[in-house]
This record gives sequence, structure tokens and C-alpha cells, in this order.
Amino acid sequence: MRVFVDRKELEEVLTKAKPATEKRASLPVLNNFKLSAREDRLSIYATDLENFLVLELPARVEEDVEASVNADKLTSIVKELSSVEVYMELVEDKLFVKGGKSQFKLVCGDPSEFPEFPEVQCKARIPSNLLLKGISKVGYALSKEDLKHALQGMYVASKEGKLHFVGSDGYRLALYMHEEISLEEDLLFPRKSLKVLEKLLKDALGEVEVGKDENFVHVKGEGWRLSARLLEGEYPDYMAVIPTDYTIKVLLDKNEFETALQRLSSIASSSAFPVKLSFSSDVVKVEISDPEFGEGKDEVYVLESFGNEAMEIGFNGKYLLEALEEFDFERVYLKVIDPDSPVVLESANLEKDPYLCIIMPMRL
Repeated sequence: MRVFVDRKELEEVLTKAKPATEKRASLPVLNNFKLSAREDRLSIYATDLENFLVLELPARVEEDVEASVNADKLTSIVKELSSVEVYMELVEDKLFVKGGKSQFKLVCGDPSEFPEFPEVQCKARIPSNLLLKGISKVGYALSKEDLKHALQGMYVASKEGKLHFVGSDGYRLALYMHEEISLEEDLLFPRKSLKVLEKLLKDALGEVEVGKDENFVHVKGEGWRLSARLLEGEYPDYMAVIPTDYTIKVLLDKNEFETALQRLSSIASSSAFPVKLSFSSDVVKVEISDPEFGEGKDEVYVLESFGNEAMEIGFNGKYLLEALEEFDFERVYLKVIDPDSPVVLESANLEKDPYLCIIMPMRL
């Protein structure tokens, strides 16, 4: 391998590729990048056996060859070089990396030990900024429990003429909707893959290609392609859990509600803290009681009220805060049936912010 590449471009590509490697892998090769220099391109391969990522960048290649090198070390070296260009040369089992007056010699592995990468199959296109927005809107609600396999992913599907982005852990459900885009097949992006995908999408322009086969969901952009291993199980019927009838419906200022919860969280002993909401026609009272540190109360003014039944409901305050943070519109509806049923937080303007979150109450 004898190849010249732009240092800044190489740094950006390596930074995007590193999240797809596995630091604590039982297979040492998963700590590495595979570098493949062909014609006028340098390809970077990275995998943790769940994500299979390939990135390409322009290069001046004097000799076609492949190499396997530690991902962390190569990324750190390229980041610290002061030169405009990086020169890499493979000599026997060592990779020489040169930039300006700096020179490094890295021990290489056998590139033939690298896992085989799946063939990317894509049937549809989706705007890259829309996919990135969907991840931002619902990613916080994905399950982190290993037993809930399908819920560990972001579900994307066409429903009722809209494209739905869904995240749920069984205790809450986030739903972001977008019109004018439809997919013939539903897609399920694993939670771990979303961290890799976000880095790729932040610099992507226009559309990306998406699709799936029996084992992988695929995304392809300009200069990169990602295949993520599919999660086990079918995604549950989330539409069935969205309430349609309510006893109480109040319109609240999103920032006021969020600020009140943040103030009360200062007395909590952990990031997940129980709060009690008490409803009336004029205000929603918010209360916290921590046996170790004390109590706190606050009020949020009701802008509009439908239904005057007095009611008290307990919530995980962290769930409320995480949901409120993702609303783009300044007013939200809080829709309640009873203290034991799912509660809906919904944007007051679904045209500007087509987003809602369902949260299960908790016993205090």
C-alpha cells in the first residue's frame, strides 16, 4: 500500500467509522479498521458484527493493497498530525503513517481475518435530514433492556398516509410523523446503530437510500454504506395503545412546564424521580417528595382546559422532561383518562410539530 490522502478528510472519515468498531471484542480484529486502496479511492471498513460500515474518500493510490490496523491508534495519529496530506505505506506487517515531520509505524493484523460484509440492498429513498430528525425525536424512548429485543430499535413505517418514526421501551412511546414520504417496507434500526448513523447523517446532503433483507437493514449515502443486523421479533402494534378518548385535556406552555419539572428535580436523589400532578381548571400542581432530601411544589398555568374533573397522577419526572425536550412547538396538550391509563403529551400544532409521546403513570 502506498497512498496519499487529505488529512482533514481522512480524520473526518475515521471519526465517523470508529463508533462501528468494538473496543471490548473477543475478536481482536474488531478493534481494527480494514483499509483498502484501489485505483483512486481509499475504503475504510469497520464492524462490531452488529454494524457493518464502509466509508470511501478520494486518494492518490500508487499501489493497490489491503491492511488491518488498530482503529483508535490510527484515528489519534491522524487527528494530531499537522500536515495537509497523509502518506501511508504498508511494509511487510507494518503500516507507516507520515505527515510533515512526523512518522509512525503501526503493527498490522491480517486483513483476511476481517468478517465478510453484507451486500447493500436498498429500494427506497428518504431525505437525510428527515431520518436524522426522526432519530432525534424518538431515540430517547428506545428500550435499553436486552429482553425487549424489538423495542431496542427505532421503527420506521408508512401508516395512514404518513411516515412514522417510533421509539418505545414499554413505559413510554414517542411518535414523530411526516407527510408526503412513504415506504413500501417497514424498517427497524437498532439503538446501537443509530449512534453510528447519526454521525453519518449530520454531514449528508439530499437523500439517502434505505432497504433491508432477511438479516440486515441498510442505509447508503454518498461515500458510505451501513448495514445493521436486524433485531429479533416483530415490532408491537403501537397504534393500539394510543388513547382516543380523554377525561381531562389541558393546554400548557411547554417551557413553563419543563422549567417547573427541572426546578423540582434539584431536590431529587436521582435523575429518575417521582412527581405528582394535580389537575384543576386553572393550574396543574407539580409536587415531589424525596424521603432523603425533602419536598417541593410548583404550579403551571393552564392556558385552556377541557374537562373539570379533579385528579392526581404520578409520573416518572425524567420521562416527562425527556419528552418535553423534543417538542419544537411552544405549547403542548396533556391528555388524561384516569390515574392508571396512558397519558398523551401532544404538540398543540401538529402541522408544525407532528410529534406526540405516551407515558404510563406510576403509583406513588
